Amino acid sequence: MRVKFFLILFSVCFISLRTNARSPESDFKIVGYYGINAAMEADTSRFPFNKLTHINLAFVNPDVSGNFNRNFDALVPFIKAAHSHNVKVLYSIGGGASPEEYHELLKQNKTRQVLIKNLVSKVLQYDVDGVDVDLELGYVFGPNGMAISRSFPRENPAIPGTDPNYGIFIMELAKALRSHNKLITVALPSRPADVVTQEVLSQFDFIYIMSYDHTGQSRPDRPGHHSTYVDAMDDLDYYRFNLMVPKEKLILGVPFYGRGFGPGLSDPVIAYMKYSDIVSTYAGAEWVDHWHLPNGYIMYYNGIPAIKNKTKLAKKEAAGIMIWELSYDAAGKKSLLNAIGEAVRDKLNTY
Repeated sequence: MRVKFFLILFSVCFISLRTNARSPESDFKIVGYYGINAAMEADTSRFPFNKLTHINLAFVNPDVSGNFNRNFDALVPFIKAAHSHNVKVLYSIGGGASPEEYHELLKQNKTRQVLIKNLVSKVLQYDVDGVDVDLELGYVFGPNGMAISRSFPRENPAIPGTDPNYGIFIMELAKALRSHNKLITVALPSRPADVVTQEVLSQFDFIYIMSYDHTGQSRPDRPGHHSTYVDAMDDLDYYRFNLMVPKEKLILGVPFYGRGFGPGLSDPVIAYMKYSDIVSTYAGAEWVDHWHLPNGYIMYYNGIPAIKNKTKLAKKEAAGIMIWELSYDAAGKKSLLNAIGEAVRDKLNTY
């Protein structure tokens, strides 16, 4: 009888350990950006919460006074559904073309504190899990802070300067969020500008390396792939060994879109083509990383093999993978999110 009791006790403890081990905070992170408008209208019964650990809602931005006036009540079902699947939800502020309002708001202590207070209040009001900072062009992208790769050296003096108040904002926001046990994360380019110091980097729970857009519409004279496996390796190495960021904080960013270059260097670049549109238009496109279009253009993107290889790289050299953006994915067997799950599943199920 005593032996039977201990066997039952051992089984209960083992199951408990397995359950705890599946906590999103200890597993490989699968982070997806998703439009806030789409989240408000999403059918939560069909959303792939079970394939994600974190969702960043893009974007939540203030007015010129630092107020967040938008009513987010329609987000409540989405947030609750995410939490029921143990998925964390964060507000993402900024965006690729980050609003100019932040420059004035960050400049003075008074306006900066108003901004932080209002943002944290919005976090608490709707029970989200933190804030993702995605202040890009003009904030952490300066003449020396572009997304670059081995193939495309960093040099573009036309890009605006950085914001000298970025660092103090991050440190004050991090302190405010941590007082409520909330997360602070960041999306950064392959080579962030000098305003992103070691002290600033240390504030973040996770750092999403935007390992894409190494070339694009501003570089028609440099045609080629904007997000290669070699780029991913270089970017991870730079953060780990140059910026000395521990791998436990690094999340590798991957694109769910393509960029197209014409046959001539003067041809305008196709700035965006969703992965779902690429594979629904061209049969078999999901198995390669570029496609020759009928008009002579070449579309460069990440197909299933590339995404799986990058996921395996992230398993070895980082703590997770980040997606821009979930709504660009295809369905079923062509899904890149499914490909990520297939590549990472062995790790998630091994305890």
